[in-house]
Amino acid sequence: MFINRLGKLIVIGLITLIMVESADAQRRTTRSSSRDRGDQQETRQRREAPADKMNTWYAISLGTLGFGSSFNISGKFSYAAKFENRFSVGAYGKLYYDLLNVINAPDIGLFSYGGGAFTRVNITDEIFLHGEYSYTDFEFATQNLNQLRESHIYPSVGGGYKAGYGNWTYGFHVLLPLKDRVRDFVQLEYWIDFNHKF
Repeated sequence: MFINRLGKLIVIGLITLIMVESADAQRRTTRSSSRDRGDQQETRQRREAPADKMNTWYAISLGTLGFGSSFNISGKFSYAAKFENRFSVGAYGKLYYDLLNVINAPDIGLFSYGGGAFTRVNITDEIFLHGEYSYTDFEFATQNLNQLRESHIYPSVGGGYKAGYGNWTYGFHVLLPLKDRVRDFVQLEYWIDFNHKF
């Protein structure tokens, strides 16, 4: 329960931080002269590929952070091709690590891993929809502290936000697994993204 609340607070904090940064950037842009706006537009056009050209990009993501009676962290590496600066198709690999604090017994470390394919559609320059089809091998502990593994293939849907200009941008995306059993392991995936050429 505490971990779920902490996760929600982290997501709300990230959304607030990004929105404040975005509003501040819009205020700075409004104050700039028309010549500065022209320079920014020219730089942006040079950075973006022509509509008929394919780009590749990659992202390093951290997510599903949790503290309390257990410690949770996960990482994901994504690589994709981007078409017409709006639509991306790619693959990713991900790792989960959970450290369970067990009273009067040794702590338990659980290591889960997986990968899959994804698509991403940019609604605006900042907001995108994201869908994944995943294979994940979950490790979990039973009530009598036996460590077991269970594999699942499942889809997830969600969306995200990115900010910044240049080769490196940052942001986040949130995913909801669409298989009931998978939500017993991870109810909601949230990732903090560091993107290169996205």
